[in-house]
Amino acid sequence: MIKIMIVDDHQGVLEGTKNLFQDIDDITAEASDDIYGIHRMLNEKQATYDVYLIDINMPEQNGIVLCSKVRSSQPTAKVILYTGDNIEDYYSLLLDKMVHGLLSKTATKEQVVNTIRETVKDGLVIPFNFIDFVKDHYNDDENEESLKLNDREQQILKYVEMGYSNSVIASELHVSQRTIERNLSQILDLLNVTSRTEAVMVARERNLI
Repeated sequence: MIKIMIVDDHQGVLEGTKNLFQDIDDITAEASDDIYGIHRMLNEKQATYDVYLIDINMPEQNGIVLCSKVRSSQPTAKVILYTGDNIEDYYSLLLDKMVHGLLSKTATKEQVVNTIRETVKDGLVIPFNFIDFVKDHYNDDENEESLKLNDREQQILKYVEMGYSNSVIASELHVSQRTIERNLSQILDLLNVTSRTEAVMVARERNLI
C-alpha cells in the first residue's frame, strides 16, 4: 500500500485531490493544510508517508522549503510538486533532484495515480519538452559563472523564500514597496525567470543566495 500526504492551503484542492484515490486499492491518502504541523511531525520522526504531494504556492511557507524539509528528515520518502503554475517553471527542481516528480493541478486522475506509482518505483514521469530544457540548461552553463547578485538583491530573495510579501520586505528593508517591486523586476530579468518563486529556485540552484 502506498501512503501519501497531500499538502495544500486550499481545502477544496485538498478534498478534491484526496477523493481521487477513493477507489484506488493500492493508494491511501491523507491531506493537511497545517504546514507547521507537518514540520513538527517530521522533526519528531513520526512521518510514515511514502509520497508527499506538495503545493508550491502556500502563504505560510513556500512549498520548496517544505520539500527540502521532507528530503532531509525522511530521505526514503518521495516528494512530488503539485502546482497550478506551468510545471515547466519547475524543471530545474527535477534536474537538481530537489523533487522526485512534478504534477499539474490540471492533470487527470490517471496521470496523478500513474505518476505516484512510478515515483515510488524510482521512475520519472516527465513531459517530452523536459529534454529541451536540459539541453538549454547546459548551453547556459557558460554564462552562469559571471552572474552575481548584490547584497540587497540577495536579501530580497531570502525574504521571498521566507514567504514575505513585497510590502513586508519593504518594511524590513526600510524602503518603499515600489522600490522592492523595481528590485524584483530587475532580479527576474537578471535570472531570466518570470516569477518570484522561480527566482528563488534559480538563485539557490546557482548558489547566488
